[in-house]
Amino acid sequence: MTETRHMEVGEFIITASRRLTRVAALCFARDFDPQPMHLNDAAAESGFFGTLTASGWHALALTMRLAVEAQPFGELPLIGAEISRIRFSRPILPETDLAVRITFEATETGQGHHAYNILVVETLDPQSGEVLIQQRWRMLRT
Repeated sequence: MTETRHMEVGEFIITASRRLTRVAALCFARDFDPQPMHLNDAAAESGFFGTLTASGWHALALTMRLAVEAQPFGELPLIGAEISRIRFSRPILPETDLAVRITFEATETGQGHHAYNILVVETLDPQSGEVLIQQRWRMLRT
């Protein structure tokens, strides 16, 4: 039997934290986002940010990992229907710890048999509480 967790609208959870390491940032960039600011210190220093930065896509993938591990709805899977309003507040540097705050914003009834959980998902610097990335997830209710 699948164990479910019943979050109420307005309720939030904060996940465990995980470090986005330099080695992982470089590997992710080589495989998926091979831009100079993610791959090479010298090129990054003369670029837009002035320093090596982790790929935003890597930080988003780590956000998903932390959200899945936190099991906001118990053992029920997080099945995405839409991700919107992705907003980065600043570049994320390698060796930054990340955590995620998941706020249950609403439920929506869709067409047919589908219903959705609407979540505000914020990627945080757990030491300062600063929001590094904010997004809105529309997840199938299973």
